[in-house]
Amino acid sequence: MMQTSLDDLSLVLGEIALFRGLSPAIVGDIARSSQVLSLPKGSVIYAAGDRPRGLYHVMSGHLKVAVSSPDGGEKVIEILSPRQIFGVAELFGDAPYMSSVETVTPVVLLAVGRDGVYRAIEQDVGVSRRMLGAMAERQSSIERDIAADCFQSGTAKVVDYLVRLAGPALGQVSDVLLELEIPKHVLAARLGFTPETLSRIFRELADGGLIHVHGKQVTLMAKFVRQHGPEDAHRNARPAPRRPLRQDAGWFERAAPATGASLTAWG
Repeated sequence: MMQTSLDDLSLVLGEIALFRGLSPAIVGDIARSSQVLSLPKGSVIYAAGDRPRGLYHVMSGHLKVAVSSPDGGEKVIEILSPRQIFGVAELFGDAPYMSSVETVTPVVLLAVGRDGVYRAIEQDVGVSRRMLGAMAERQSSIERDIAADCFQSGTAKVVDYLVRLAGPALGQVSDVLLELEIPKHVLAARLGFTPETLSRIFRELADGGLIHVHGKQVTLMAKFVRQHGPEDAHRNARPAPRRPLRQDAGWFERAAPATGASLTAWG
């Protein structure tokens, strides 16, 4: 836990959409139930079976939401990124968590206790509406992911992930540089692949001139923007030369010509 003053906590809370625009008195009350957590990779925020105690805002870093089977298998159902909130819906039921949340990189979180959230709802009905909106957004995300698992090919899942990671930038520039900050095996688990399958898909996209990969950096090339970006981006995107893949690329490596198109895992 980081030692953070009430004034600093109030400033942080005021920048979160869920609490933005509330009166200073309400924000100050929420701050008294809040704390900033600085956590290393591999820290468990909560485990399946724990009772909800608050909600969380990701200030930096990435986490995975996962469910486990009785035999120890794990399914990653969501990757949490900066500015996302989690644990909202669980605050309003008596059931324990069905999933666990664990950091996959060093993370800084703002944790807001249940009592502070309840008091804010009692004092400003707008907080309830915002929380309903957050839960509706999460529900839509879950339904989109279920549809993708049922109907999308592996390549389509990867493309959809890259499009979402790029966000508005995909319609503003011809080439979009992305940083893949989460470990490859976590992303593969999230998309339902083995790491080797994910490497193969990235290789195919690169060979098709859609992306360029160097280490954990992925550039969405103009061809990718034309095919998968918004309609206005198709008209504005300018072709860009495709750079060759480097042997030392961290996300996947091209095998020597004599071995064909095999891939090696990138760790």
